[in-house]
Amino acid sequence: MDSVTTYIHQEPASLQAKILQSIIGISGLKNKIEKDLIKGEFSQKASSIPKSIQKKYNINIEIKNDRPIWTLKPKQNGTEKVILYLHGGAYIYNLSKQHWQLIESLMNQTNATLVVPDYPLAPTSTCINAFECIEYAFSVMTKNISPENIILMGDSAGAGLALSFAQKLRNDKKAKQPSQIILLSPWLDVTMTNQAIIYIDSKDKILGVKGLEMAGKAYSGELNTQDYKVSPIYGDIKGLGQISVFTGTKDLLIADARQLKHIAKTNSIELNYYEYPNMFHDWVIITSLRESEHALKQINLIINGTNPQGLNH
Repeated sequence: MDSVTTYIHQEPASLQAKILQSIIGISGLKNKIEKDLIKGEFSQKASSIPKSIQKKYNINIEIKNDRPIWTLKPKQNGTEKVILYLHGGAYIYNLSKQHWQLIESLMNQTNATLVVPDYPLAPTSTCINAFECIEYAFSVMTKNISPENIILMGDSAGAGLALSFAQKLRNDKKAKQPSQIILLSPWLDVTMTNQAIIYIDSKDKILGVKGLEMAGKAYSGELNTQDYKVSPIYGDIKGLGQISVFTGTKDLLIADARQLKHIAKTNSIELNYYEYPNMFHDWVIITSLRESEHALKQINLIINGTNPQGLNH
């Protein structure tokens, strides 16, 4: 039996998604990472927590090495599930308004507690600094939590970081391992050497190869860019929690998402793979999209231990 369970979204891209992609295409966003790193002039401040979250959830802030770690907990009807959420941003940008909207949607859907670390960013910090922050957040959040209720989740760079961190927890033989690892548009290989990227590059209006190479190098610091802590696709994904991947066909990073799927299949590792045709990089964080609403329902089923409907081999 195939160890990889695959879902291919059948509905055509929504009008809103098409319009958004057109706007992105003329905005010059594709070269933003490269330009920002060359200039060295861009904000790394986290976006403020929306008032809607402040009203509905209890918020605790812990400071570790001058970086906040937010714990957001439902005021009522909360479950025992705890999600460590790692935001994307090519390891150089911080939490955005869209990230908080996704976090709020996750809490509304799942009634889980979310732990959101403001981990250190490149180029002033490296992978090692990010891991120190996340390890501390994980140790605090899991003190009284059983492994089946621990979930690692992230988008883009944060998704890559989540998979790297899961491997490190296993390698370090930590007593508690996450039961679920949910990856949204994951950045799995900062080397950007997958040859399939060439054929997707023109379709992606958000990400540019050169900028990602620069950001990945800055994030890796003294580590080799093929170290699993930087590029988790070069690590061993055996013995981890259940991995679920959400991706779109107009995303540069789908090349490595498909490679991860191939690795899982070849090694008989269970993995849920969700592919949305004509969707762009990190589309799930735009929670108003019809496709994002659909994906969030699937994520809720994953988190609450229900076999996601609509999956087909």
